[in-house]
Amino acid sequence: MKSENKNFLLNVVYQGLTLVFPLVTVPYISRVLGVDNVGIYSYTYSIAYMFMLGGMLGINNYGTRSIARVRDDRAATSAEFASIYCLQVVLNLIAVGGYAVYVVVFGAAYRTIALVQLIHVLSICFDVNWFYFGLEQFKVTIARNLVVKVLSLLLIFVCVRSAGDLWVYALIMAGSTLVSQLYLFALLPRRIDPRRPPARAVLSHLRGVTALFVPVLAFAVYRVMDKTMIGALSSVTELGFFENAEKIINIPVAVITALGVVMLPRMAHILADPGSDYQGTIRESMNLALMLGTSMGVGLVVVADDAAVVLFGPAFARSGLILRLLALTVVASAWANVVRTQYLIPRSRDAVYIASTIGAAGLNLGLNLLLIGRLGAVGACIGTIAAEYFIMIYQSVATRRDLETRRYLGMLARHLLLAAVMAAAALAAGRLAASPASRLAVSSGAYAAAFLLIHGRYLVRDFLGLRP
Repeated sequence: MKSENKNFLLNVVYQGLTLVFPLVTVPYISRVLGVDNVGIYSYTYSIAYMFMLGGMLGINNYGTRSIARVRDDRAATSAEFASIYCLQVVLNLIAVGGYAVYVVVFGAAYRTIALVQLIHVLSICFDVNWFYFGLEQFKVTIARNLVVKVLSLLLIFVCVRSAGDLWVYALIMAGSTLVSQLYLFALLPRRIDPRRPPARAVLSHLRGVTALFVPVLAFAVYRVMDKTMIGALSSVTELGFFENAEKIINIPVAVITALGVVMLPRMAHILADPGSDYQGTIRESMNLALMLGTSMGVGLVVVADDAAVVLFGPAFARSGLILRLLALTVVASAWANVVRTQYLIPRSRDAVYIASTIGAAGLNLGLNLLLIGRLGAVGACIGTIAAEYFIMIYQSVATRRDLETRRYLGMLARHLLLAAVMAAAALAAGRLAASPASRLAVSSGAYAAAFLLIHGRYLVRDFLGLRP
């Protein structure tokens, strides 16, 4: 099996487990701490998270790209890491100072918990995941994260016993993050030689990390903005429907994200050679992304109503409609992820990345203002669909001379047709069941069987590399 395929599978497993952990802890924490305390934690963390974003700017993508380009030369890797990391420390100190001022001036209501959240902001100083991603050392980061998550899960069940243990819960969550970052930081001497970078080298990265921060911030804003505007312009009930539907959509999004995480450093390394043939690699990735994106997106459209009722209860039946609409974004997200992480960022085409994301945020905002008041969460779904396809179309047009866009469209048409065949099989099988639970099980089973029948040969021979 190709190394990137192994890394992709590792990341898919990891992303899947990260989605499972909240499903295990949320019911317990909700009952033990109560609604108000959960709200306090969520509120204080959301503010800390904004300072964490500022403390990293765009270093995650920028650092991964930079390290991947020089990773074959230990001296160059050491110099690149030192200059980028020095900038990260400076930015983090500013973020920590800013957050401390916030806590003192504005955080009186929840000061104890807000102070605990300071550990989250401080942990960014030791966040060097981008370095290991650039080296394609995914096993190290994934194994570390899984161990820390399991230990934090056990500590939560053992130590958080009443509503008065909110600070304990916050300390476990923040402390586990810091320990996780410190572990990877302690392993650095094995891979680099310590050195003191000149100030000019440090400042040379500022423009690059700031440029990549803009789309990260815009994306974060327009993903969060949907929920804020639903609550403000419609109702918290509609927000509840949207929130639960989004939890399911996060599953295919996590799979697509895993592909991008793995392929960004690989493509940055390939494109560091001006004469490299990158088209074949991107073509293979696009085929895989579209196969997964169409299969997961169409599959969710088929089972949306039953999934909402079975997973969330009859009161959340409207989440089925919202889930079906949000499922339409999966294909666009898969396409754009390949273009973004495997060409735009590795090739330093940051202007296209920035413009597409800012344009999507503006489009989403405008449609939300027009539609949420009348359509509720459905209006937010329309805005999200428009934003995701805007990014896909904008980036495709901007790269049409560099990438095989017409060939990708042919792949998309083929995979949509195959997904329609799988959907027909699932719908036909679902008619044999009466209740939502049995219909969900039968339809999902039929869809999975059809997927393996259609794509099994590709997965076994081409993806896994197994030959008879």
